Amino acid sequence: MIISGSRITRGVAAAFIILTLSGARAGQAAPSSGPTLVSRVVAAYTTNVRGIIGMQRHFSTVINGGPVHHTEVSDSGLLLKDGAYVNIRYYRIADDGSAFSAAKIAQRNTQTNSDWSAGKIFFKEPYDRRYVADYQFQPPTTEAFCGAAAAVAFSSTVKDAQHGSGWMCIDQSSARVTKLSYVPNAFPPHASAGSVTETSGTALTGMWYVTRIDETYNGHALIIHGNATFTGVVDHFRRFSDVSSAQAALTSGSI
Repeated sequence: MIISGSRITRGVAAAFIILTLSGARAGQAAPSSGPTLVSRVVAAYTTNVRGIIGMQRHFSTVINGGPVHHTEVSDSGLLLKDGAYVNIRYYRIADDGSAFSAAKIAQRNTQTNSDWSAGKIFFKEPYDRRYVADYQFQPPTTEAFCGAAAAVAFSSTVKDAQHGSGWMCIDQSSARVTKLSYVPNAFPPHASAGSVTETSGTALTGMWYVTRIDETYNGHALIIHGNATFTGVVDHFRRFSDVSSAQAALTSGSI
């Protein structure tokens, strides 16, 4: 979906990493072959993201490490086709309050699109049919952090930042994931711990999607300890009848 620990800007990834995921006991028991509820979620999500979908993304990163304080905020658009990446375009990026030039934004666009085309950066959701085979699942249970939703623990042996172990909170009546929290299987340089929480909501009529992402990191470089937070808000979802009209809206910033 929309990013993993590598959402943190490349140049600042060396100052931090993640708080231990509260309650993340995934993988302590022998994994099941995949409960029926997970199969329902995969089917629901596949139907959910069918077609061409555009959205806006609003990111904020704050890093504190000894005497260093760094912020970056950005606004961008993303296009998906059947849940898979089509294109990304940044409209605004500000580094410590200083706006990127058009040339620097173009560089970020080129690099980000190259990484997404190569299958990097984004978290490979355990309910996405393309990646579900990368995960093992426990039978549904009840956990306080899921409220009335069913809690399903998941884990993966794929040792990269795009996979992890944690919990999905699933509304059993609709087979929608309401919340997902995980610890990535690999951290950026100098990272030592961390957690990611994705909150899903109604993006369009009959469609659910991740609408908020919260990441917290702790770590150190040499003798300097630091922490970082990343917040992502996803909104202005829109369906398109064809890729050309979607690309035009992405280019004009009218999604």
